[in-house]
Amino acid sequence: MKLLIKELREAKGYTQKELADLMQVSFQTVSKWENDVNYPDITQIPKLADVFGVSADVLLGMKPLHAEEMAVKYDEVEYWKQKRDVIKVWKKFYWNEDYFRFLVRDVWKFSKSMDILDFGCGYGYLGSLFLPLLPKGSTYSGIELDEGQIEEAKAYFAKTDYECKFFQENFYEFEPKKKYDLVVALFLLSNVQNPQIVLGKMKSALKPGGMILIMDANEEVEQAGYYSGLERQESGVRQPDFVPLWEDELTRGQRDYRMGTKIPYLLKQAGFQNIRARISDQVMIYEPSDPAKKEWNEDFRYVYSRQDARQGGVGYFLNHGYSLQRANEVIDFYQRTSDYFDREDSMAVKTAGVYFVYANL
Repeated sequence: MKLLIKELREAKGYTQKELADLMQVSFQTVSKWENDVNYPDITQIPKLADVFGVSADVLLGMKPLHAEEMAVKYDEVEYWKQKRDVIKVWKKFYWNEDYFRFLVRDVWKFSKSMDILDFGCGYGYLGSLFLPLLPKGSTYSGIELDEGQIEEAKAYFAKTDYECKFFQENFYEFEPKKKYDLVVALFLLSNVQNPQIVLGKMKSALKPGGMILIMDANEEVEQAGYYSGLERQESGVRQPDFVPLWEDELTRGQRDYRMGTKIPYLLKQAGFQNIRARISDQVMIYEPSDPAKKEWNEDFRYVYSRQDARQGGVGYFLNHGYSLQRANEVIDFYQRTSDYFDREDSMAVKTAGVYFVYANL
């Protein structure tokens, strides 16, 4: 039996200490509950359910959670604050640096200085890639909700000679005071509830003839491009089909896991012309037996272990319509894969399904 104590505690925003105080137990006791070292006394189940505002059946993993109880708010700043560290590591897996240089110099062929506006700029990652490759005099501006990310971006660019500005604003409400040559967004449209509105804001910030560039993923492509040696070594062990989970989140307006492939259509609907697309060249190969890839392998493991679905546990899948049996099968796959990745002879291949879609106004 797997009680959903951790999942419900995190959904409510409680720390282990806060839950322990509410239950009048030690935080070590709560930790043991969450790690299945021991279980709450039967008399504590009704109180725990009351603290979380759910039924005992939900707490015991016998009944799915309602959508609103554990829905992840992907377009709210708190979610991304929690993901700051993993996102920094994650970004090195998007594409190879030489491929980005190839796009800037040989595909897009920017020959004049440009003013760039980055929607969802974070700590200025795209600016740090673009500016060294663009003609002198190019500028970079970014819109971001997270004040901490903006301060980090300002600190980084203060050490350079580049002209940069940052705006702490909601994407839906942003009103540009000038027009830009290039408006970009990385993994933004897949995580907002109203991508068409954001696209409209991006369009309004472009100069006539300016270029929009949107980079986003299709995780079905990534799923199809995954292979692990575990499949060969253990008969019947294959990566689960996550499409039902992604469709459930899309239905709830949480996240669109196929956004990368949909962007050309959305740009057409928004009135853009000359729509073109490329796809990332990155194929990740996890190979711990290669000492030359030690840091890369560690980063791969770090990102893998911090996927939302993996960290959410059984409750994450129950909340997305999985049966308890099916949810436990997925968790078992994660555990088997994690154990396999610990071995020196392990190996995995994962395709980066990131699309670069660009068009003109």
